[in-house]
Amino acid sequence: MILSIVVFFVLLLIIISPQKYISVSFNAIEVWYKVLLPSLFPFFVFSKLLTSFGYVKNISSCFEKVSYKLYKTPPISSYVFFMSILTGYPVGSKLCSDLYKDGYLSKSDAKKCITYTSNSGPMFIIGSVGIGMLISKQAGYIILISHIIGALLNGLLYRNLKYETKQTKNIYSNKDVESSLSSCVMDSIFSILLIGGIVVVAFIFIEVLNNIGIFNPIIYIFSKLGVDENITTAIVNGFFEITKGCLSVSSLNLSLSAKTILSCAIISFGGISTTMQAMAFIKDIVTYKFFIGQKITHMILSTIICAILCFIFF
Repeated sequence: MILSIVVFFVLLLIIISPQKYISVSFNAIEVWYKVLLPSLFPFFVFSKLLTSFGYVKNISSCFEKVSYKLYKTPPISSYVFFMSILTGYPVGSKLCSDLYKDGYLSKSDAKKCITYTSNSGPMFIIGSVGIGMLISKQAGYIILISHIIGALLNGLLYRNLKYETKQTKNIYSNKDVESSLSSCVMDSIFSILLIGGIVVVAFIFIEVLNNIGIFNPIIYIFSKLGVDENITTAIVNGFFEITKGCLSVSSLNLSLSAKTILSCAIISFGGISTTMQAMAFIKDIVTYKFFIGQKITHMILSTIICAILCFIFF
């Protein structure tokens, strides 16, 4: 009932001010086709092909002992981890979903795998945030290192989730190249369009919340506690969307160290928009409550590490 009211209210605002929300939609689509489409779509296709032809087993076999001893997960989870830190959100979740559906990971294995493979990538952290927003490559590297170490430690917190022993599926396949390519491309097209739709919805929802001033009481309360209004606004923006949050942080009148720590916290949490993208793939594996909970622990661990590194290097 409450959700229906919220959706109706958003629809009403769109009808009242269509031009404003059309502009927001165009901004979201621009982010999708300029950033997400070129970086994620090729990766979706070729990672799916690797899984389809069975090469994933060869790639991950050398990490077998590490995966079992540290995280109690099959070696294939190491492949998901490395791909997640190379490419970024929501690739880790997409791969966990694919491997779970194809029978390479049990549900409990996939659930544990998600806790350390939901990561942002170096292109965004170093390029967009470090160099582009904070004007510091060093800050970008500090955030990236903190983010990755935080993810590895986060996985250790959840390693003792119920573990199912299960016969591993034979990952080698004799599928026809042409049929596999067509299938992988179709699956990837659906995935990238799904992400684009979620990005548009998230942008519109954030704009609606800002327009009705729903965050004003939060900003007022924190201002009474001595927290600058701009800092609270930046954190709130980051809670919903990481790019907007990091951009807001970069414009704050704070030291580079403080901006780096805040950016690391926002990136490691991922934001509601990223959560929605991830959950579109892994809704059959984990709940929203679990996913957001493990992202909060990832954020805490990464932020602590980032604060220590900033104290040492800045």
